[in-house]
Amino acid sequence: MASFSKYKTTKGEFWMIRLYLTDPVTFEKKLTTRRGFHKLSEAKLAAKELEAEDSKVKLNSKAHYTYRQMFKEYEAEYSTHLKSSTVYRKSVDFNKWILPTFGDKRLKDITKKECQNYIHHMSTQLKSYKPIVIQARNVFDFAVRNNYIEASPFDNTVYPKNTFFEEEEALEKFWTKEQSLYFLEQVKAHESLKRYAMFRTLLLTGMRKGELLALQDKDIDDATQNITINKTLFYNKDGSYQLLKPKTKTSIRELHLDDETYAVLKDLIRQNKKLRLQFGERTEHSFIFIKETSFDPFRNSYVNEVLTKLCKKYKLPRITVHGLRHSCASLLFAAGVDVKVVQKLLGHAHIETTMNIYTHVTTEQVEKTTDLLINFLNEPKNISSYSQNIVTSKKKP
Repeated sequence: MASFSKYKTTKGEFWMIRLYLTDPVTFEKKLTTRRGFHKLSEAKLAAKELEAEDSKVKLNSKAHYTYRQMFKEYEAEYSTHLKSSTVYRKSVDFNKWILPTFGDKRLKDITKKECQNYIHHMSTQLKSYKPIVIQARNVFDFAVRNNYIEASPFDNTVYPKNTFFEEEEALEKFWTKEQSLYFLEQVKAHESLKRYAMFRTLLLTGMRKGELLALQDKDIDDATQNITINKTLFYNKDGSYQLLKPKTKTSIRELHLDDETYAVLKDLIRQNKKLRLQFGERTEHSFIFIKETSFDPFRNSYVNEVLTKLCKKYKLPRITVHGLRHSCASLLFAAGVDVKVVQKLLGHAHIETTMNIYTHVTTEQVEKTTDLLINFLNEPKNISSYSQNIVTSKKKP
């Protein structure tokens, strides 16, 4: 509450204000004096404005926080309802792409221009940069929601229309039937049993790599030749691993294995058992795809690393493990399998995801159909007797 008093100087009588205002750095109340008002009404108006500004300082009580401090609060909130694997991925993104830029700056000092420059910079660093930018702005949105700041400096920023990566050669989204068969033939002939089992299973079942690496001996039913997918593998920062629930409820599924894939997996299981007996290794989980040194499952990155080497070795278009999943769907569509069945086999939660793959396949088929039509039209004419009769016959008068 402001107090007002009159005082005299050689220049005349004036009014003075005394009130307690909040320090914007320490947020402690400090006695503040304002002098030089000719009228009491002027002093009261000035006091009202000062109190209004002070209320904003209280409202923005954490505007002096650094971005890193606010991120910690934001992280504590989302960590309560996200899977540990998602929390870990977010942490990696923030530490690599966001905190080096904004981490030590106070929220109140970060400007829209800095945020716009950050967007342009990220567009030159990553092809899919927008998810990173969205994560960066989410921290400001969190601060706004909690009344720590009035507005986000990312508001009204824009994404560049063209990026450095637009002319780069993209990864293949899927292989053709011929490429897929050639790959399996080469891996079977020249690579280890483990690699053949790994990539045959990925290509012919469409499993996600986390689902594949989480597979255990018990997941294969010898009576039905079915394999159950009900978990996914995740490695923590400290090198330990966890078995988590799959991506969605629809990811929990049972697939029937063809004879060769079943036989190859069973051969690998027998090979693993021999190794465990040889080294006297007892494990809680009998994973199918294990390291020979520790009997632990492979890290998720291992599968893509090996696949990249094999693509180069056998001169195939470079593809990711997700691309193998896409290839599996494409082969199923080409074989005439219904879209809803493919959705169930791959464990897609939304039919739109399956339809996006279907569109790629049908586009390719349409192009081939167009070629067939042109070839047909370019064939030598062979008019049938029926058509001749239709053309040459005339009505009698």
